[in-house]
Amino acid sequence: MSRSRVRYIQTLLASTALVSAGVLNAQTESDDSDAEVQPIEEVVVRGIARKFRPEDQSSATGLSLALIETPQSVTVLTPEMLNTINATSAYEATDLVPNVQRSGSGFGVQRIILRGIPASGRRINGILLSDSLADVKSYAVERLEFVRGPATAIYGVTGSFGGEINNILKRPQSELGMQFGVSAGSYDSRDVYADITGPLTSEGSLSGRLVAKYNEYGLPLDIAGSSFSNYETMVLGSFNWDISGQTSLRFSYYHNQRNSDPWDGGALFLNSAGSLELPDVDPEQWYFSHPDESTETWESDFAIVELEHEFDNGWRSQSQLAWSASDSFISYFYPFGPFGAYSLADDEIYIYSYDLERSFEEFTFNQSLGGEIEMFGRKHQFFTAVEFSDNSNPRQLLNSVFMGFARVDWYTDGVYDGQTPRFSDGSAFEPFGGNREELLGVRQARDSEAENLKFSAQLLLNPTDRLMILGGVLYHKNDTVDTISINRGNPVDPPTVTEIDFREQVYRFAATYDVADNVGIIDDARVYYSYSEGFQPQTFTDADGNTVSAPREMVQHEIGLKVELIEGALGASVAFFDYEITNIAISSAYLGGFGGFEGTVLEGRQEARGLETELVGEILPGWNVSANYTWMDAEIINPNNARSTPLRSTPEHSGAVTTTYEFLEGPLSGLRVGGTFKVSGDYPFVTGTSNIDRWGPLVEEGAHQRVDLHASYMPRSGWLENAELFFNWRNVFNEDIVMPKEGHPGYGIMFIDQRMATFGFRYTFD
Repeated sequence: MSRSRVRYIQTLLASTALVSAGVLNAQTESDDSDAEVQPIEEVVVRGIARKFRPEDQSSATGLSLALIETPQSVTVLTPEMLNTINATSAYEATDLVPNVQRSGSGFGVQRIILRGIPASGRRINGILLSDSLADVKSYAVERLEFVRGPATAIYGVTGSFGGEINNILKRPQSELGMQFGVSAGSYDSRDVYADITGPLTSEGSLSGRLVAKYNEYGLPLDIAGSSFSNYETMVLGSFNWDISGQTSLRFSYYHNQRNSDPWDGGALFLNSAGSLELPDVDPEQWYFSHPDESTETWESDFAIVELEHEFDNGWRSQSQLAWSASDSFISYFYPFGPFGAYSLADDEIYIYSYDLERSFEEFTFNQSLGGEIEMFGRKHQFFTAVEFSDNSNPRQLLNSVFMGFARVDWYTDGVYDGQTPRFSDGSAFEPFGGNREELLGVRQARDSEAENLKFSAQLLLNPTDRLMILGGVLYHKNDTVDTISINRGNPVDPPTVTEIDFREQVYRFAATYDVADNVGIIDDARVYYSYSEGFQPQTFTDADGNTVSAPREMVQHEIGLKVELIEGALGASVAFFDYEITNIAISSAYLGGFGGFEGTVLEGRQEARGLETELVGEILPGWNVSANYTWMDAEIINPNNARSTPLRSTPEHSGAVTTTYEFLEGPLSGLRVGGTFKVSGDYPFVTGTSNIDRWGPLVEEGAHQRVDLHASYMPRSGWLENAELFFNWRNVFNEDIVMPKEGHPGYGIMFIDQRMATFGFRYTFD
């Protein structure tokens, strides 16, 4: 319970005591005289509101730091915030985080962009899964952490660029608790979920938890005669054994399986003037596939064993052993344009079909040690970590087969005969039959195996009561073997084997200063400066056909202010950052993805500077708010071109406000109403100087505003006291929101966030 709530209750108790004393005194006096007894003023006790901000304001770091002390931009999302906006994963929660954007989904991947840079992988309990194809379902997590910028100081073993997303899994509890829920909504969506936890032994040293969710849903499309029945299952099982008061062992296993239509969008339009245009069509008709031809099956598992021990001197040791694996198969009915290009009609594009098989397996071991040390009469902190991972990633891409030309009105009235869409020449589409691998043939078979060894050390000095200084170093050793046994449809004998290795180290320096304590409504205010380095492995083929390995390198400076307000009920932050990425391979085909085939020199650069602000918490009793705003100025620089290009899906201005008000007394007690207002400026649809030179000047479009409504009701008393009814209405005014999935005008242009309503019910047993 927050201090403000404690103080409020203390005030009520004190008031009650004073009133009671007054009554007793009045009664005593009435025995001796005829003095009139004064009426007693009624005291109203209000309920406690559901809050956005977590009580625990610490980050999941090796160092013992509260969020306000952490010299990094970190946003923590609680289950209450995720439930409010009905976010089922980190991908659907990006509105709550400054400078984090969605960029559509495709090829089985949900694309998230942090500070203009695509996120790579996901962390689970701090461990990085190198090839996580989808987000962990939010119902399985206790909290989400979005760390923006190179996160060396946060997780110890990373050189990530734009930031990282850490999923902290739900843990077994020592007391019995259960929750069950159901929901249903637009596009045939239905959910059933349950969460059960509690002790497994009488003394409570062993506890367990089982979390499960089943979801059925259709695509946000209205295509006559077509059904888009998709489903997804998720199960999390975990055990916790308190071996002693200082040692605990925890095991977690997560399984996720999905069968769906890999809905990937279409193409931009090339008009008669030679410039590109956005599609002016009904989003519910924007479908260039067929349910019988486009399918995806995806399955992912991971298991984590964690041993934690606290020594007598307070030092903390953690050993983590993780295994993760995924398998996916995708069949695509694939559009390629832009419309009107390649001497095609203004409303025509090519249609291809191809398949992709992928599998991935990784073993990771992480050992860390941290705690306090005493030097020069003061206490300081250290944190060290070593991590080893071994992964294998075989892939098989089947040949692309040209099927015909399709018009933009492929699925609109008058185009198809009965329920069969027709190509531009009038011929009917017929799905492939039989064995697709035999019909299409393998275009490329590739197997990559990699070993990574990372070591990091950090030291947090406290030279004064107000100043903290952080220094850190990360060393990364990588060895990768890439084997191609089939290429361009022909067996390669002997297989082409490429061995790549690199050794890289990056450094970190930061300082935090306490500028104010208990000044008016300000409880605590800290300013910080952070210098951080990052790198990402990179391979490309040079002009001579040789495979070259050279990591991209990053340097970032960040200054910021973090404030705690109103006795911890409210938190605010502002950060200004400036970064530069160098060693980008200049490609004659596609620079926007940081290099590609036929790269010749490492002279490309990406530069960015930005301002991020955030406000989260309870402004008044019952009134919660999560608000953020971002200004971002970024560009990719190619010295071979006269101009730079902006970053895909990254607007200059963006922001969002999610707010709710909960009635704490009276007949509406337990009712919470609110909404979300999301605003975005224009952002690039075509990236890379080569693409822009070829296709035209459609660089920035897509500005939009979206309004959502949220409501829930949780009775304060009675047998339904622990029940909650909720309602979410997304994109109330049905704003058309278009995203470029790939940054190429020929494919991947998607409509997202179509209008959708969801009703649900959940019941929690305490």
